Amino acid sequence: MELTTNQTNNTKGLAILMMLCLHLFNRNYEGLFQPLIFVGVMPLSYYISLFCDCCVAIYCFCSGYGLYIGYTRAKENYARKNYIRILKLFVNYWIVLLVFAVIFGLIVHKEGYPGNFQKFLLNFLALESTYNGAWWFFRIYIFLVLTSPLIFRMVQKWNPFIIIFLSLVFYSLAYIQRIKEPVIFGSVIPDWLISQLALYGNCFFPFMMGALFIKYKVYPRFYTAVRKVRFYNVFLIVAIVLLVVGHGFVPMLYIAVFTGILFIMFFNALDLPIFLNKPLQFLSQHSTNFWLIHMFFYLIYFPTLIYAPQNPTLIFLWLVLWCLAASYTINFLYKPLLKSIDAKLN
Repeated sequence: MELTTNQTNNTKGLAILMMLCLHLFNRNYEGLFQPLIFVGVMPLSYYISLFCDCCVAIYCFCSGYGLYIGYTRAKENYARKNYIRILKLFVNYWIVLLVFAVIFGLIVHKEGYPGNFQKFLLNFLALESTYNGAWWFFRIYIFLVLTSPLIFRMVQKWNPFIIIFLSLVFYSLAYIQRIKEPVIFGSVIPDWLISQLALYGNCFFPFMMGALFIKYKVYPRFYTAVRKVRFYNVFLIVAIVLLVVGHGFVPMLYIAVFTGILFIMFFNALDLPIFLNKPLQFLSQHSTNFWLIHMFFYLIYFPTLIYAPQNPTLIFLWLVLWCLAASYTINFLYKPLLKSIDAKLN
C-alpha cells in the first residue's frame, strides 16, 4: 500500500504546522511566554519544537514522492505540468508579498517594508528572502522541481546505494557549509550561489529519498511488516515518542532528515481517528499560505499579540487561527486568478 495523495498532502500540511511550532518555541522563552512543563532546565515545548526541525525534510520527501509518481506516469507532460505548478506557486507568493510585505508594511509603517525598489524586486523574483526568512525554501523548492527530471533519471538508471551514498555526501557537505564552517568568497554573487547550493543540498537528499521510496516500494514493505506487529498503533506511537526523545539527546539539525523520514513512515502507518484526520485534510489545503504568512505574525508585525496567551498550546492555536484567517483572505484573491490561469492553459 503506497502513500495516497491525501496522505502525502496531509503529511505536508502537518510539516507546515511543525514549522510553526519550530519557529514559535525553538528560541529563548524568557520575556515571550510562560512554559508550564519543564524537562530539566528546558521547557517541554523546546524539545517538541526541536523535533519539528524535520519539517523541511518531510516536505521535501513528500514532494519527491509525489512528483516521481507523476514523472513515471506521464513523462511527456511532466515538464509542462511543472511549469504550470511553478507559475501558480509564484502567483500565490506574489499575492502574499504584495499584501503583507508591501501594503501592510506601508499601513503599519514597518521599517524596511517594502523598503527600496531593489529589495522589492529581489524578493519579488524570489532571489532573496529578506521580507520573510521562511521564504528561502520557496526558491529551493523551485530549483528542486526544475531539476527533478534529472534527479528522477538518476533514480531510474543508477544503483540505489550509489545514489544514497552520493546524496548523503552532498547533504553532509551542504550541512557543513550552511551550519558549521561556511566558505565565504566576499563577493555577492559567488556567496549567493554557494549559499543556495548549500540550501539545495540540504533538501536534495530527502527529495531523492522520496523518489527512491516509490521505485523500490519501501513504504508498502514497511506497512505490511508493521501491521503484523500486535498492537501496532501502540508500537508506532512509542516509536514516534522515542524519535522525539532521541532528538532531544542529539539536538543536531543534521539528523532532522532521518527523523523526518522515519516520522513519515510511523505516522502514516497509524490508524488515525476521524477527529484527527479531518482537521489535517482541512489544514493541508492552507499549508502553502501558512508557510508564506506565519512569520509576518509571530516575528515581524505582531509578536506581542501572538505570544499574549503565554501558554505554548494556546500560542500555537492562536497563530494557527491568525494564519487561517489570512489564508482565506489570500485565497479570495488567488482563486479567481487560478481559474483564469487554468482556463487559458487548458
